[in-house]
Amino acid sequence: MEKILNAPAPLRRRLILTVLVGFACLLIGLAIFLFAKDKTTLLLSAAVCILSFCRAWIISRIIIKQTYEVVEGTCVGIVPKPLRKYRKIRIMDDEGNESALLLGKHSKIQIGFRYRFYFKKTQRLTLGSEYFDSALFSDCFLGFEELGELEAAGDKSSDIPFSKSNS
Repeated sequence: MEKILNAPAPLRRRLILTVLVGFACLLIGLAIFLFAKDKTTLLLSAAVCILSFCRAWIISRIIIKQTYEVVEGTCVGIVPKPLRKYRKIRIMDDEGNESALLLGKHSKIQIGFRYRFYFKKTQRLTLGSEYFDSALFSDCFLGFEELGELEAAGDKSSDIPFSKSNS
């Protein structure tokens, strides 16, 4: 339990939201069953609840065993992919190594900001096609957190707080 409480915020948030979705589905199905006597909706919502609890258990095992990878760096480019549900995010780490991540279009990534991305550890099987690779690894992305703008994170030369020049 201590490892879950000390886990990174995006992983804890994903675990909590998965459990809440399961409870919400079960409550909605129970309410519909009580008012409309619809057993099918109750069974389907119970199935969704059980599956979301299984998913939460998997996420908790990932957190406890720490079987996740962290990619940290500055976003240097965003390449939209027309007619696809993802876009290519180019990230550069502190050593100057650049990597490309395929993330959903709903993620709010901005150029010039530092981010930390969390992924499940997997074997790197690639098929050579971005579309098939993104479909293959769509379940690997666990979450991300914004660390701030590049200037704020990279300004270590000054010991005086709030000493930005107005140029």
